Amino acid sequence: MKQLEIHITGIVQGVGFRPFVYRTAKIFNLRGFVLNLGDAGVKVVVQGKEEDIHRFVTEIKNNPPSISRIESLETKWSSVSQEYRDFKIKKSTETKSVMAIPEIPPDIAICDECIEELKEPDSRWHEYPFTSCAACGPRYSTIIDLPYDRPNTTMKEFPLCDTCNTGYTNPMNRRYHAQTTACEKCGPRYTLLSTSRKEKHTTDVIEKTMKLLKRGKIIATQGISGTHLVTITSRPEPIRELRERKRRFQRPFAIMIRDIETLKQICKVTKYEENLMSSWRRPIVLVEMKVRKIGSEIQVIDVIPKESIDLIAPGLDTIGVMLPYSPLHHLMFTKSNESAFVMTSANPTSIPMYVEPNTIQIKLRGIADYVLVHDRRIHQRVDDSVLKFVTNNNPVFIRRARGFVPEPIILSEKWKEYKLLAVGPEEKATGSILKAGAIFTTQYIGDTDKLESLDFLNKSLHHLMYIMGVHDVQGIACDLHPEFMSTEYAREYSTVHDIPLYRVQHHHAHLASMIVDHEFPIDTTITCITADGYGFGSDGGAWGGEILVGGLKEFERYGNLEPMIYPGGDLSAQFAIRPVLGLLNGILDPEQILEIVEKSKVAPNQETTESVLQLLQQTIEKGINSIFSSSVGRYLDAVSAVLGVCTENTYDGECPMKLEAISKETTTRFIPRMKSQGKILDVKNMILDIVNLAKQGEPTSELAFAAQWAIGEGLARIAIKAAEEYDTEYIGFSGGVALNRIITSAIMNTVNSGGYKSLIHRKVPPGDGGISIGQIAVAAARHTCP
Repeated sequence: MKQLEIHITGIVQGVGFRPFVYRTAKIFNLRGFVLNLGDAGVKVVVQGKEEDIHRFVTEIKNNPPSISRIESLETKWSSVSQEYRDFKIKKSTETKSVMAIPEIPPDIAICDECIEELKEPDSRWHEYPFTSCAACGPRYSTIIDLPYDRPNTTMKEFPLCDTCNTGYTNPMNRRYHAQTTACEKCGPRYTLLSTSRKEKHTTDVIEKTMKLLKRGKIIATQGISGTHLVTITSRPEPIRELRERKRRFQRPFAIMIRDIETLKQICKVTKYEENLMSSWRRPIVLVEMKVRKIGSEIQVIDVIPKESIDLIAPGLDTIGVMLPYSPLHHLMFTKSNESAFVMTSANPTSIPMYVEPNTIQIKLRGIADYVLVHDRRIHQRVDDSVLKFVTNNNPVFIRRARGFVPEPIILSEKWKEYKLLAVGPEEKATGSILKAGAIFTTQYIGDTDKLESLDFLNKSLHHLMYIMGVHDVQGIACDLHPEFMSTEYAREYSTVHDIPLYRVQHHHAHLASMIVDHEFPIDTTITCITADGYGFGSDGGAWGGEILVGGLKEFERYGNLEPMIYPGGDLSAQFAIRPVLGLLNGILDPEQILEIVEKSKVAPNQETTESVLQLLQQTIEKGINSIFSSSVGRYLDAVSAVLGVCTENTYDGECPMKLEAISKETTTRFIPRMKSQGKILDVKNMILDIVNLAKQGEPTSELAFAAQWAIGEGLARIAIKAAEEYDTEYIGFSGGVALNRIITSAIMNTVNSGGYKSLIHRKVPPGDGGISIGQIAVAAARHTCP
């Protein structure tokens, strides 16, 4: 008889891994045990014939549970000191290894078997909105500590009834050690309340919710890891009312669609998009609508009325769509005839989602008419993840959250002894932790210029540190901007804990995140195009269209978009007339500029007039209250304005998004003009060309496409020049503008045609949600080699 000890790491807790090991051991007549380790790994000891043990290990490697992921599987033959009579699942250990890489399961969409039980009238889980099993259900949002056992989750507040306990303790049952399992008798329950506090319903609450929605009511529904504001889509009035109440007139809403077949009636869905949406992660995916919503060209879409579509995604050609991922969602569709529901996060802009029942009821009064809340505590709020395909088969994250967090990204074995923190930028922030050579990133946090969001970041980071056993941090990284609240947070943390503070330039963090994303060796040097709205530059300037060459430790700014003076400081990021004026100042007079952008706003409640333009022109010439910026984002705002597409960013990126939406592919091209020995991209003359061609009657949709393509091609040409000089093999594209399909295509086409290898993001968000990952990689490089 032989004995083999096996240590498995990866996503192997909370995914039915131990029952799988148990059943496999039984198949091969092996004895021993399996148990969860406190660091999220699994230990297995098996005894039996050597050939049976080999077959057992092969089966474990080749056919693990579909939602599990084996990161490492280490084996060691050992002497038999004790003979086991049977194979058992032992009680978990609490010990956490300092050097282990714990992989904690994300929240998982309801599985097909649980869906069938929801529908089956004779099932104990018939229409029970909290059903789950070892293969599905909430995970990260419920975890208080590791190992992943019921007493370490918020389900500890719901003792199992005798019937549920029978399945929970039977290794051959689908709910064996399913930590979130429960039934109507012993589990969580929903309550329907009016925000006026005049009504309370505890029976038939889903049926009542559906009736209220049908009447046009707005309802906040508390789910697995957060809360949505919900309306029907079969009539436009509730959607319009939701926009009025939230004061959110243009920002697109997401929808939850009944099924893929229904979606295909509305959108052009590729196989890649369908597979991603249907995966157990169930993210929101931006998909192209079949009918482009451009002026009078829009037509009625049968399953969702024309007016509803207009209100869901104003001025856009894509719509954010997700499939049902919880029992509640499936019951909502079962009990209604709706094809889709609007589902948007239940929070004011830049404030974290409300997840506590009483808070939901109080804070959403005036927005929601009713709230559907439950009594299972959400320990970690996690928003829906959002992705967009920037090529036919490459999705990139707009928001990395539910279904993906907190899966780690491996950085380097070389840095396995270091424990570092990073707090990200100010907008669209995440935080990150480095432990055992792997980066663990928090869920999407939001804008940390608000105290509520900064507190959310602090709590999310400390939760990750706690469950992973990180007690002493050796350094903390932040943005270079001196006035960000996150910078102040990091500075104070550094002082209190007497650890180094690593301040990382914004676009260097983007470059570093690209190196991490592609798992390159830590000494790799790449050329990287980093394009966005704003990043505090090493020279104190406003950067946003940069070509950098460097690695994790250091970088050089090789070239950039031509910097321009934009009047009004932060107002230039909201009102596109200001970048237009900055670009055309000295070329056209205020009267000529007014002809291009008449009826636009220059500030809140202030229309653009010739006298206002003259005043702004003077501030530019005197350099008063103006910003000197190389931002691609501001340039795209200006193009959008001069083409009459959009003149105000009522939400971040609105002008560029609407510009991309109306674009029509064309052979028309602007030849990028360069300055400073080919290192600076001339945008002043390019915007003038666009203005002149628009006056000549060139189609707006084609000019929009050509303008975006020219920016991508121009930046790529500078990057190729940099790669030639520095002998780098790869040219990456990072930053918020990397979400633009047209610019991404132009860069990839130009780079690949030039004989270099283009890189776009895969696992790390290209926008500011990936900054903390880059920051921590830079901090690790500097910490190692100070």
